Amino acid sequence: MMDEAPKQLDLERFIAGRWKEFDGEVRATLLRLIMIVVFYSIQLVHYLSLTEWSDADKIFHRQVTLVAAGWLFVSLAVFISLKGGFMPAALKYLTTGVDLALVLLLCWLGHGPASPLVNVLFVVLAMAALRFRIRLVWFATAVAAIGYESLVASVDGSWFDAQHTTPVLDQAITLCALVSTGAVLDQLIRGGREIARRST
Repeated sequence: MMDEAPKQLDLERFIAGRWKEFDGEVRATLLRLIMIVVFYSIQLVHYLSLTEWSDADKIFHRQVTLVAAGWLFVSLAVFISLKGGFMPAALKYLTTGVDLALVLLLCWLGHGPASPLVNVLFVVLAMAALRFRIRLVWFATAVAAIGYESLVASVDGSWFDAQHTTPVLDQAITLCALVSTGAVLDQLIRGGREIARRST
């Protein structure tokens, strides 16, 4: 009988954790849908405001439209799955990975590491924290940092000369900011867990 109480408490914490994870995934999906619409609207307004459209402008806008449409389709599919009660444990990693991959793809199609869309990586990190899983936050942080350096590598001909397309200082600050964001989100989740543990 003495052993059953801790087991029951562990089970209750597991169930509560899964519910938080599920709720976080739903909220992340809704935010993702809003984010796609808002950022694509900015691109659309910018494109329509141009007095002349170069071939590069037309190609980039077409590419962004295709990526946004595909991203929207994936997000809607995830939302429908969640509404049906289907949420495998790997879903949070899959959706976060897709988010990061598509943001990095849009950056690569645009101005590489100089693209303002690099800032969206921080939004994806914040969305990862909504699932209340520390490993997911660090997975997202690692992928974002590696992805950013891949963008740098795609525009920098040589890593070991004095000439850099993306200044080393810019790279260092961006990487430190990504890792620091991951560390802060880690501490927020740990603090939330500690509060929940003490309240039980």
